Amino acid sequence: MFKKMTSAVLLMLAFAHTCALADELVGLSDVTAVGGAIISLRYEGVEYVVEDGDLVLGTTTRWYIQGGVETLWEEGTPTPAATVTGTSTVKAGDVGSKADNFNFTDGGTNISSIDGIDFQQTVFPSLSKVFFHFERGGNDTGTWQAIYANGSLGTPVQFTASNVYADTGVNVNGQNAFGVVFLTDAPAIGVRITASGHDTFSISIPAPEQTLAVYPSPEDESTDVIRDVDLGWTPGISAQTHNVYLGSSWDDVNNASLTEPMGAEITEGLDVNSLLVENLDFGQTYFWRVDEVNGAPDRTVFKGTVWSFTVEPFAYPVQPIAATASSSHEANMGPEKTIDGSGLNDLDQHANVGTDMWLSGAGAAPAWIQYELDKAYKLDEMWVWNSNQLIESFVGLGFKGVTVETSLDGQAWTVVENATEFAQATGASDYAANTIVNFNGAMATFVRITLNSGWGMTPQNGLSEVRIFHIPIQAREPQPADGAVDVAPDAVLTWRTGREAAGHEVVLSDDEQAVIDNTAVLDAATETSFDLSTAGIELGTTYYWKVNEINEAATPSSVAGEVWSFSTREFTVVDGFESYDDDCRRIFFNWQDGFGHNGSEECAVPPYNGNGSGSIVGNANAPFAEQTIVHSGDQSMPLEYESSSEAQLALNQDWTLGGAQTLVLYFYGDPGNTGNLFVKVNGSKVAYDGPADAITTPYWTQWNIDLVSLGANLQSVTQLSVGAEGGSGIVYIDDIRLYREAPAPANEQLWIEAESAAIAAPMQAYSDKTDATGGSYIGTDDFGNLGDQSDGVASFTFTVQGGIYKVNARVIAQDAGDSFWIRLPGATLNTTPPAANNGWIRYNGIPHGDDWHWDDIHNDQDGSIPVHFTLDAGTHTLEIAWREDGALLDAIVITDQL
Repeated sequence: MFKKMTSAVLLMLAFAHTCALADELVGLSDVTAVGGAIISLRYEGVEYVVEDGDLVLGTTTRWYIQGGVETLWEEGTPTPAATVTGTSTVKAGDVGSKADNFNFTDGGTNISSIDGIDFQQTVFPSLSKVFFHFERGGNDTGTWQAIYANGSLGTPVQFTASNVYADTGVNVNGQNAFGVVFLTDAPAIGVRITASGHDTFSISIPAPEQTLAVYPSPEDESTDVIRDVDLGWTPGISAQTHNVYLGSSWDDVNNASLTEPMGAEITEGLDVNSLLVENLDFGQTYFWRVDEVNGAPDRTVFKGTVWSFTVEPFAYPVQPIAATASSSHEANMGPEKTIDGSGLNDLDQHANVGTDMWLSGAGAAPAWIQYELDKAYKLDEMWVWNSNQLIESFVGLGFKGVTVETSLDGQAWTVVENATEFAQATGASDYAANTIVNFNGAMATFVRITLNSGWGMTPQNGLSEVRIFHIPIQAREPQPADGAVDVAPDAVLTWRTGREAAGHEVVLSDDEQAVIDNTAVLDAATETSFDLSTAGIELGTTYYWKVNEINEAATPSSVAGEVWSFSTREFTVVDGFESYDDDCRRIFFNWQDGFGHNGSEECAVPPYNGNGSGSIVGNANAPFAEQTIVHSGDQSMPLEYESSSEAQLALNQDWTLGGAQTLVLYFYGDPGNTGNLFVKVNGSKVAYDGPADAITTPYWTQWNIDLVSLGANLQSVTQLSVGAEGGSGIVYIDDIRLYREAPAPANEQLWIEAESAAIAAPMQAYSDKTDATGGSYIGTDDFGNLGDQSDGVASFTFTVQGGIYKVNARVIAQDAGDSFWIRLPGATLNTTPPAANNGWIRYNGIPHGDDWHWDDIHNDQDGSIPVHFTLDAGTHTLEIAWREDGALLDAIVITDQL
C-alpha cells in the first residue's frame, strides 16, 4: 500500500511523552497567488514563500480497492476495472501528480481528482505535523488520515464543506480555491484523503529544519534483522559527529548519556553515519539512538529518537504441507488440525474445543501421526501442544509415552533421542505448549510421532498443535527478488546467507536446467553478493540463479540453493529527458548548445558561452523541456538548429554493457524543416540515412544506429551530440536508448492529410493556419450545438496489411469542450462504446490549447483508454464526425506501432 521514501531529508520532530491530542482540520484563506501560481501563504503569523523554498511538495498517488486490496492506479495506464460506484466519472486526465505543484492556473487540468476511485494519498520527503492543502470549490465531504513513517494510518478526521474549508478568493476556471490545514498530533510522512469528487490543486508542508538523525536503517521496529547489522541513518544538517547508544532496554537507551551509560553500549565521536555491530543475540530486541553533535565552537548535542529492531530468531517455523495419521475419531478432528493453527490465539495459547484438535479413532494401537515437509530441513526443535479437551485432567486423552522419528525419504527412520514423553495439557482455554523436542540438527523431510502410552486409559488419544522449527542453512531472500524484471545488466545480486555457510557458490545461466544441474557455476565467493557486470549479462534476457552454501566442516558440507530468476531490462537509457526540471536541472544546463546560458550561482552551475554552433536547446520559458510533444514519459528535448548545429551531452557510460548493439533515438519533425540529422559519439559522426522527408514529418520517427558504425570507444562514452546540418528548423528528440535487439519500427505508418477526406457539411476545410501540414485542416464553424454522429462526417479510405492499429490525430481543441466522433466499421476494438452510440467512439477530453499537437484517439466513455483497432487485410474507411465546434483536425497517422 505505502512505501516509505528513503532518499530525502526529514523534518526534525521529537516524540514527546505527553497526552495525545486529536488530529484536526482548520481553514486556510490567507494565500497570495499571481497568474494562478501560489506565491506565498500565511498561517499562524508565519509567511511561507514558495520562491524561498519555504514549502515542500510531495508525491501524490491515486488508489482503488479491488477485492479488499488497496491497488495503485499507475499514471498512464487505462482506467481500472474496479472503480468506485456511485461517484463522479473517472477522468484519466486527472492524475495524482497534478496535486504536486503550486499552480492554480487551470482548474480543468491542474487538479488531482478523486473521481471514480477510493482515495488519494500524498507522501512527503520529510515528516511534518502541518499539511497545507488547496481544493477547487470547497464543496466535498470525506475524511483525512495521517500516514505515519511505518505506513500505518491515523484516525480518520471527518470534514464537510461547511465546517472546514476557507475561501481564498482566488478564482480558478470559474470556481474559487479553498484552503485547509491538516494538523496531526504525531509527525506524519503523508496524508490520505477519501472524498468523492475531491479536486486537489496543491498540497505541501513547511520546509524541514532537520537537526536530528532520521531515517534509521534498519527501519524502526524492524524484525528478522541479521545478527551482523550495519546501522545507518540520515544525519542532521549541522552534525559533525555522532554518538550511538545501543542496548536491550528502552529506558536505558533513552536515559543514557556519555557520563551515565545506564547499561547501554556507547560509540562516541563517529564521523560517518553508520556503525557495524556484530554477533547480536538471536531473537533479541535492541533499542538504539543517535545523538547528533555540532562542530566547533558550540559542540551542541541533539538527543536522538529511540529506535528499535529485533534480531532474527535462531530457528524458523516450517509449515508442513501434509499431516497424516493412523486414524481419526471424526472427519472434523483429523490430523490437519495440528498444523492449521485452529484453537490458537495471538499469544500461542490453545483453546479447549475438541474440534480444534486431532483425536485418533478407536482402532488398533499404536496410534501415530506423521508430518511431511516441503523439502529437507535442518531441524532444530518441535513444540507440542498436547490434547487439551476440558476433560483432559481426569480422562487423559493426551500422548504420554512416545517415540519420535525423522526421515529424509519416508522409508528409513531415525529415532530422536531423549524424546520419550510429552507433558499433559491443562484443559484450560489458555494452554501454552509445554513440551519441546530437540532434533539436534537432524536433516529431515518427515517427522513421525508414535504413541506408546497415554495420560489415561482411553483407547483414543490426540494432539492439539505441533510446530516444527528449522535452522536456515540455505541461501535465502534474493535481491533482486525472485521473478524480478527490468534488472540492470550491471546490477549486484545479493542474498541472506545460510546459517552455517563459510563460502558461497554462485550458479547462473539463461538455461534453467544448467542451474538445476549445477553445470553453470560462475563464482566461489566469500561475500554475499555477486556483480553481474563480470558475467556478460545481456539485455532482454531471463536468467536463472542459485547460491550453494559451502562449509566443509559442517554436515552437509554443501547446501544447494533454490533456483531463482530475474529478467534484464530490454534497453539501457542514455537519456529519456525525464530527469530535467525548471530549477537546477534545466535541460540546457546539461545539453550544451550554441546559444549558451547564464548559469545559476544558487545551483552551482557556471555560465556557458555556447559551443559555436547554431543550436538552441529547450523552450524559451518554463517548462524548458518539452511536455506536449513527447514520445514516452512526460518530456522530450526541443532542438532548434540553423546551418551546422549540435547539442552536446557529457556522459560517463559503458555502452557495451548488456551486449548492446544498437543506439535508438526518436525524433519528431516540423513541416518547415530542412537539412538532415546526425549523431556524434565521442566525436564519431553518423548521419541519418532514412527517408529525406522524415525531418519534416511532425510525427515520431525511430532511428536505429548500429554501434559498430560509430567506431568509437564504446566502453567509455564521454560525449553524445545530436545535431542537424544543411538547413534550419526545430526537431524534438526523445528516448535515446541502447538495445541488444532494437524494437522493430512500425511496419505500417500511413500519413493522411485531413483535407484529403470525403467531407460532408457542416465539416469543411480551412486554409487560414500556416502551420497546418499541407496548408489546410478541417473543422466546423460555430454552430453552438452538438453533432449527432450523422452530421459533418469526414471519410478516409486506406489499405492495410492487417493487424492491430492505433490512430493518432494532429488536433487543436481550443477549450475543454471540443471533441469529435470516431468510427471504423469492420474493426474489432479493445474498448466498447455504449450501444446507443452505434459504434461511434466519443473522442472527448482532448488536451486543449491553441497549438497543434498529436493525440491518440481515445474513448472518453471508457476511462479515455487509447483505442486499438484490429483490422483484416484490405481497404477500410475511417469516419471522423463533428461533435463540438472548435475541434480542428490537421492530419492523421494510422500505425501498427502501438
